[in-house]
Amino acid sequence: MNKTLIPLVFLLTLILLPSKTLAWGKQGHALVAEVAFKYMDRKTKNIVLEYLDGMTIEDAANWMDDVKKDHSYDYMSAYHYVNFDLGASVEEKEGANIIYQLDTTIKELQNKNNLSKAAINTKIKILFHLMGDLHQPLHVGYGNDKGGNTMQINYNFKGTNLHSLWDFGIIESKKISLHNCLKARKYSKNEIKTLQQINVVNWAKDSRSYLTAIYNTGGNKITEEYVDSTVPVIENQILKAGIRLAGVLNEVFKN
Repeated sequence: MNKTLIPLVFLLTLILLPSKTLAWGKQGHALVAEVAFKYMDRKTKNIVLEYLDGMTIEDAANWMDDVKKDHSYDYMSAYHYVNFDLGASVEEKEGANIIYQLDTTIKELQNKNNLSKAAINTKIKILFHLMGDLHQPLHVGYGNDKGGNTMQINYNFKGTNLHSLWDFGIIESKKISLHNCLKARKYSKNEIKTLQQINVVNWAKDSRSYLTAIYNTGGNKITEEYVDSTVPVIENQILKAGIRLAGVLNEVFKN
């Protein structure tokens, strides 16, 4: 092979490889944490910050992705997602999957008197991250394409996959901000109360309800019309994730 072609071939290979699962990317996870802090009461905020011991809420929300390079955390690699076939019943199954691990983490924090301060620190970081992951619909996606990871597409003249587009591509391209997410929808007090009722399976079903529209790409070349149609969904999913995260933490630390 011509030596001048090697770097190009290597680059194309990297582009076409399915990316690692990083729901929402750093910016999206940070936004979930920031939304949550808008909906937490002051006492809960102070308690959470005390347990985080100097770590920012944005870093806490991204901790589970940041530690992937440390192989001692490899056991968490499957915590970020769960796959169900099209038409399959969404249910909680014990094991290394996002529904079971998020539900377990919430229950452990609800019984936090049995945990050390270090353990609570870790559980809060897991809660922050998995709440964000669950609200990226492709993290409760279909197994046949690994939640969109093997669905190759082209956007802005660049090769990527559907999962990566939803993780960070659209957020970065459209510069989705905290202001955008907070204004995505005006929920009444009763609607917020309903959203915050803890039911991880129902939250997963809610995320999966967007999959039909997500896969309606019109082909492998992604248009701006498609991307523009996804922005309200992404903003509202981040908003709901933050509202629910705040609800869980307000409940955990109410006493």
